[in-house]
Amino acid sequence: MNIKYQYNYVKSLFKRYGMKGLVLKTAERSRSPMLSYTKGYRRYLPGKKELERQREDRFPFEPLISIVIPAYETGESYLRELLDSLTAQTYENWELCLADGSRSGRVESVIKEYQNKEKRLHYKRLTKNGGISENTNAGFEMAAGEFVALMDHDDVLAKNALYEMVKCLNGYLPKERSFAMIYSDEDKIDSGGKVHSRPHFKPDFNLEFLRRNNYFCHFLMFSRELLEKTGGLDPEFDGAQDYDFVLRCVEAGADVRHVPKILYHWRIHEGSTAGNSADKEYAFDNGCKAIEGHLKRMGTTGKARLTPNLGVYQVSYELKGTYKVSVAAPSKETLAYIKKQITPHLTGEGYKIKTEYLLAERLEKNILNRAKGDYIFWAGEHISIPEDALIKLLSLCVPKQNGIAGAKVLDRKKRVLSNGYIYDREGNLIPSLKGLYGEFKGYFLHGVIPKWVSAVSFTCVVVKRKAFEMAEEDLRFTGEYYGADLSFSMRKAGFFTVVSPEVSVILKSGEMAFSPGEREMFSGKWEKDLSKPDPCYNRNLKLKTGHTYEMRD
Repeated sequence: MNIKYQYNYVKSLFKRYGMKGLVLKTAERSRSPMLSYTKGYRRYLPGKKELERQREDRFPFEPLISIVIPAYETGESYLRELLDSLTAQTYENWELCLADGSRSGRVESVIKEYQNKEKRLHYKRLTKNGGISENTNAGFEMAAGEFVALMDHDDVLAKNALYEMVKCLNGYLPKERSFAMIYSDEDKIDSGGKVHSRPHFKPDFNLEFLRRNNYFCHFLMFSRELLEKTGGLDPEFDGAQDYDFVLRCVEAGADVRHVPKILYHWRIHEGSTAGNSADKEYAFDNGCKAIEGHLKRMGTTGKARLTPNLGVYQVSYELKGTYKVSVAAPSKETLAYIKKQITPHLTGEGYKIKTEYLLAERLEKNILNRAKGDYIFWAGEHISIPEDALIKLLSLCVPKQNGIAGAKVLDRKKRVLSNGYIYDREGNLIPSLKGLYGEFKGYFLHGVIPKWVSAVSFTCVVVKRKAFEMAEEDLRFTGEYYGADLSFSMRKAGFFTVVSPEVSVILKSGEMAFSPGEREMFSGKWEKDLSKPDPCYNRNLKLKTGHTYEMRD
């Protein structure tokens, strides 16, 4: 990248983050354990023998996959790399549908050359450049496959990409395939396609996370029926057209699954979003529109706002009407402190929160016998909470699918104690991001984005009464394992647990309570669930306290 580009890139970062934010961002990135990926990326890609095995392998269901790419003045070297990555695929039942909106003939000359030796390449020269949505829709019209995959015109597929997607597809029941939508992990490559960096190991489907950033992109495959049901891409959302499309597919009942393998290489260069997000700020404004439209259609009104981290949005669910909240804590002193903190925010535009205050030694189900609220706000001893803790956690608990909303917990030095919990097969609860500086944002912003988690610390939580009533309480558990058991039980009843890093509480003394012997009880009770990798994490990452979001050895 040239010096002028680098200067403009740093200038845009300074404008978005300010001096302090830029220093923090630089410091965090310089310490990232993912820097070692560049040297070791090959271990995440299949070797020669595995590729040969895949070419010989056969699936019971082998549909035609139409890979749709809108092209516009694509650089010759980028286009050749893309085409070479397609013809090298180990799964062979595919077609390329390339819709070209270029003014010049640069794309056409390359594709015609390749068509002489590869009949699966289909090309259409558009009469005008209609923008990315209309050009992509023209590619959809070319597609004959039962399933459609999207990729950008300057990126590259791993050789096993289609094989792994079809392998995942074969895990669906035949009746489920009409709603299939599959995404994968990815990394970034430099303009020369030689240097691999910044791997994105993603969680499984996570609606709260998705509503704040389109982590599905880039390699996405979906059924033709889903495409027809949602009507393709909407030009009104150009720049965020894929985000709007994904959200509409989720609304339409998409059965979303995730392949936790690096199948896509997103190219960093001067004109790409990967290189400089600020180059396409209009896209992020349209992202806000896409999120708010989605929330409205789902019956959950809210506002989406841009953040300094372009492509990541702050979403606030709207509180409307009157809410009854029972505030509980272990001591009169703590109740008095909580009341003082939250009182300024009990009334706001369009909402009112009616509170009652209850003493309870611990949060457990029998509190419902005394509590009149539809929500329970619990805060433990020796903590410091922000004034807006209640309204932020309450707003995350109001959507019908959520049962618990918990805060990010920091120690006195403002390092993370817990940002939700990750489980392993043995029933250990690994605190997410433990040890991270509180002002750092975490791997792919997991330290600042609210999301579903498998369990959350009960240091400061809001619990929905309905979910609490439906959960099966197990009083053998105490401390953090009580919260984890309740989260698992609520999930079984259809409710999710959310952690909100936007609410950071400080535990001024003491540690998280893990009672001896409870891990074994938890492991035995939830053995079937624990046998599967944590859906809110990624199997390529370490399961070790103090080392979460680091690559496995």
